[in-house]
Amino acid sequence: MDDVKIIERRPAVAIDKAAVFSMRNLPLLEQGTSYDPLATAENLWVNIKCYASGGENALHAHGGEDHAFIVMQGKATFSFGDGGERVVGLHEGVMIPKNVQYKFEADEAENLVMLRVGGGVRTEKGLDDLTSFGTPKDVGRQTSFADGSTKIGNAPKNGESSKKRVYARGKYFSPD
Repeated sequence: MDDVKIIERRPAVAIDKAAVFSMRNLPLLEQGTSYDPLATAENLWVNIKCYASGGENALHAHGGEDHAFIVMQGKATFSFGDGGERVVGLHEGVMIPKNVQYKFEADEAENLVMLRVGGGVRTEKGLDDLTSFGTPKDVGRQTSFADGSTKIGNAPKNGESSKKRVYARGKYFSPD
């Protein structure tokens, strides 16, 4: 792993001033996923997600969050609880309102890299209790699978996120 630069990403926190963030030098993957925080404000959070394959394989909905995915590399097939399906490619996105069930699968031809932007209905104030992804935990607790069970980050039905993360040697998103 000598040629893999791991940059510890912590969200730039925006409380009373603007937060600047970068997506440069995100290590690409041979297996697994990465889900890194970029910036967090009280009612808005931005993350970068990378998938070697798989995706979010079980229908689920975020009860406390509207969010959008913008594809920065690769493509994904999004499926929705109403039976709809859409392939989303480079520089395209999908907006998912709260309580809309969805899942997605990455095209395995290359890593899927997506910018994820979320904003939510908060049950708590402040930024003292964040997930490792920079999302307020009170928002995360409002996420559930289609069968009513609570979504847990590394559950096997989450697909690729339950696999060990293996970095691709010398490969980065936006390496400039």
